[in-house]
Amino acid sequence: MTAMIGLVDFLSQFLQPYFFYSLVFLSITFVCSAIFLKFNHFMSRRYQSIVLSMPLLVPVFVLLLFHPETSIPASFPSLNLLPSVASSTGSVFCRVIPGIISITGLLCLGGITMCAGYIVVTVVFGKRIVMRHLNVCLMSSDEYVSLQKTIKDMTHKINISEPKVGLIDDLTPNAFTVGYGRNAVIVFSLGLLNMLNIDELEAVVSHELTHVKSRDYLFRSISNSLALLSFFNPLAYIASSQAQRERELGADERGAALLKQPKLMANVLAKVQKAIDELPKARFADRLSTSIFLVSPLANSHARLLASHPLVSNRIHNINATTSNPSKKRHQIFATVLLLAILVSTALIVGYGASQVQKSYFATGDKVYAYTALLNNQSVTHAFGGLNNGYLITSNQSLPTFPSAQQLGNATVSKQPANP
Repeated sequence: MTAMIGLVDFLSQFLQPYFFYSLVFLSITFVCSAIFLKFNHFMSRRYQSIVLSMPLLVPVFVLLLFHPETSIPASFPSLNLLPSVASSTGSVFCRVIPGIISITGLLCLGGITMCAGYIVVTVVFGKRIVMRHLNVCLMSSDEYVSLQKTIKDMTHKINISEPKVGLIDDLTPNAFTVGYGRNAVIVFSLGLLNMLNIDELEAVVSHELTHVKSRDYLFRSISNSLALLSFFNPLAYIASSQAQRERELGADERGAALLKQPKLMANVLAKVQKAIDELPKARFADRLSTSIFLVSPLANSHARLLASHPLVSNRIHNINATTSNPSKKRHQIFATVLLLAILVSTALIVGYGASQVQKSYFATGDKVYAYTALLNNQSVTHAFGGLNNGYLITSNQSLPTFPSAQQLGNATVSKQPANP
């Protein structure tokens, strides 16, 4: 009996509407998105990143329909847990079944809190935090004049506001962008400036300015915050990381297209990666803060599945393939529409089946509570609020301790909203 109660309690926690639907529907959408993109390579990297981010939006829509429960009715209560109170009319009312803490509800509330806090901190204070943490200093107009002129010329070429230029005193060759729009800052390390010539730096500038134009910093902040909303689902982190990797590949492709020598981008990435490999490895905690760099150390670690950057070898292969054959095939529209229709239909069928399982479980639980109340009282009027609906149970017949099915049939169960 104890094991049964433990299993039922687990199912009651797991099948809480917001937790269950956000977990299941996010997983279904993630699988369908991955299958769709695997067989459709002609989409731009930007659209692929949007498709990969769609599973992260599912919990947001679920939250609009269902709210996390902080407590749930105790599962299968024993008879002595249902004390009765006599009313003035002589009927006997059972008090509401005792509730237990909803762990899954608390997890969901924690995810909502972390999501809201992260998006506010990164969007409002993120640039200031990063610049202070990495000791970024803004360049004056007389420092690295050729580099700043390259940035100015290229911003006019792609029609964006000229960002500020920062510098960090670090021998590790790398660059990154913080902020977005007019508040964007492109930061270069001293190690990178000392290692690359002006033509190679132009490749880095084109990559970073493409991030600014696409507002990838904002996209990364929103993607990470939505992953925190469903932090209890590992697929949320994978979806967020994959979407950010597509953005990185897109920045490589569009940055290479801005150069007179498109393949120079691949050479720069290989050169930077080789220099980083020769340096002592940083601690894992330090490498987590470098996810915004041109080349992220996490991409070559055991946590590469959660890295925001692809492997440099994959990036080089993608750049070479794009520059060799810039025109992508777009004649697969019929096959794409057919695959999309199949995936959407399958997702709807699976989602509907999952919702029916969830509803039928709690409907069965409501019947169990009603049966327990009938066993506990000879004359019962019991109003209680189920997880899905309210029921009013009445019986005018005296019931033995263990009533038969025929006797229970004389007890009427009328579905009405429960009294508060």
